[in-house]
Amino acid sequence: MPPALIVLGLVAIGVPAGVRAVFGRPRALGSAILLAAAAAASAQALGELAGASVGVMGDAQLLLAAVGALVAAGIVAVAEGPAKR
Repeated sequence: MPPALIVLGLVAIGVPAGVRAVFGRPRALGSAILLAAAAAASAQALGELAGASVGVMGDAQLLLAAVGALVAAGIVAVAEGPAKR
């Protein structure tokens, strides 16, 4: 497995989990991780196509992947709505 995929996987898991630890949302952590993985992979591809060199670690577009995963966690948090009591 390419090292860039390992880094992107860690970002896709770590960012939503960190957001949940700090803010208590998204409650649907599995959905947030799945969407963050798709966003991180998309960010990697877009960064490669654009030739971005800011925030690159090895072959991984780390900055773009982190931003994509953060946006994905935010989308899931907004989509799930307020907590039902």
